[in-house]
Amino acid sequence: MDIQEQIIGKVVTFLSDQLSSDALNMIKNIMSACLNEYDLSPKKNLPTTEVVDNEKIIRHYFATKKMEGLSGYTLKTYNFHIQKFFDFSHLPVGDVTTNAVRYYLAELGVKGSPAFVDDARRVLNTFFEFCVDEEYILKNPVKRIKRVKIPKTMERPYSDVEVEMLRDACDNYRDRALIDFLFSTGCRREEITKIKISDIDFINRSVLIHGKGSKDRMAYFSARCEKHMREYINSRKYTSEYLFCSRRNNHGKLSNEGLNSIVKKIGEKAGVPNVHLHRFRKWFATYMANQGVPLQDLKEMMGHSKLDTTNNYYVYTNEERIKMNHRNHAA
Repeated sequence: MDIQEQIIGKVVTFLSDQLSSDALNMIKNIMSACLNEYDLSPKKNLPTTEVVDNEKIIRHYFATKKMEGLSGYTLKTYNFHIQKFFDFSHLPVGDVTTNAVRYYLAELGVKGSPAFVDDARRVLNTFFEFCVDEEYILKNPVKRIKRVKIPKTMERPYSDVEVEMLRDACDNYRDRALIDFLFSTGCRREEITKIKISDIDFINRSVLIHGKGSKDRMAYFSARCEKHMREYINSRKYTSEYLFCSRRNNHGKLSNEGLNSIVKKIGEKAGVPNVHLHRFRKWFATYMANQGVPLQDLKEMMGHSKLDTTNNYYVYTNEERIKMNHRNHAA
């Protein structure tokens, strides 16, 4: 890492808690353009007083990830896994070995699910790969650790009856609008909390979705959903720029936890078991697949970057098709 990159990295890391990812990227680009006009070199013959410790490296990592446009929820998840590892190992970044990571993952596996352990492995891999790229260490200690095999399970989407039960359990404008929006768009929870009134086009029944990795896309909603959204917005006796807003904090952005709580209460009221936000997304993918939507189009609707990810949502759908074909054609 040359001196120019070091300077830019220090400034970006210092400002990462105060500025947005767009602002940080702008500063980085401006500094790169300005510093390119100069030949830079560190002061010589002076002892360094800087200590490159874990905290500084981790802050640099998260400043970089924030600039890449990762969501607040994703950053929080990454921070959880990285801090948990270093709290367990008590090792400096430069002393972490492959065996140390393997031992940690094995301990996680005693109580944690295979998916949870692989999430930890994946996050640590990205962190140590960053450390290699930034020349904090020479080798990534996680690189040789293989992915944890995760059993493929079939989470059943909501049945037609459960869909109506959830709709019937909504006793206010907000809940009706939210449930219909979930069934109509299949959006992620963090995408829903970001939606502003200005993002909605009621004429074309579309909404601009700010997705993962700062990737925007258009989502479309039904006439039924439009009706309930209009009723909800018109019924509000307060002003908020957000479609689904918090009832606290001056009706600002609704948190992921707040959204989860609303949906869980609707599920309890409806008497539908295991109601959570991702299951609405599963239902959306299954419904669209059963309507004959091509996989490539569904990939765009879901906001996936890879077809393989979208294909994972077909597990239950394929089982239904197999059962139907068997009944129609078996002797």
